[in-house]
Amino acid sequence: MDPNIYKASLKNLARIRALISKSARILQSPYYKQSEIETALELVSGIEELISAGSFFVAEYQNSFIGCGGWTIDASDAQKAEIRGFFVHPDCARRGVATRLLAACENECLHKGIQTLYLTATLSGEPFYKKCGFSELERFRQGLSNGESFELVKMAKEIQRIEA
Repeated sequence: MDPNIYKASLKNLARIRALISKSARILQSPYYKQSEIETALELVSGIEELISAGSFFVAEYQNSFIGCGGWTIDASDAQKAEIRGFFVHPDCARRGVATRLLAACENECLHKGIQTLYLTATLSGEPFYKKCGFSELERFRQGLSNGESFELVKMAKEIQRIEA
């Protein structure tokens, strides 16, 4: 599978939201109750801002969005960036889509002088991020508007430019 990875535009927003919803509902189901997943979708925010900042990517294959993800510079430390909004279509999971999206984000971060990437992973995403070199910093439960809570994992990794 060789998807086209490119920066999203606001006109892509409805397709991105549909992808996020489908991905979360299916890929997170082995880890969370359905009521937790539905309510936790409220936590996915800031996609419009990432798109407007030019730091949100989509993966497109055969005219379908099969993945998305982005990054933002930490407001308190310009050498850190948060990886955000990573979702992959269930039919394309474990086929390299998220790896390609993460590489696009990492490359941009390196060019901006970023040294540390951090993120908050769902339990379904945690194995992927570990495979990509992220280390667990903290596990916590995020309260949800329906009174339930959602287990998440804060993770980080150092990145370096490789000189030729």
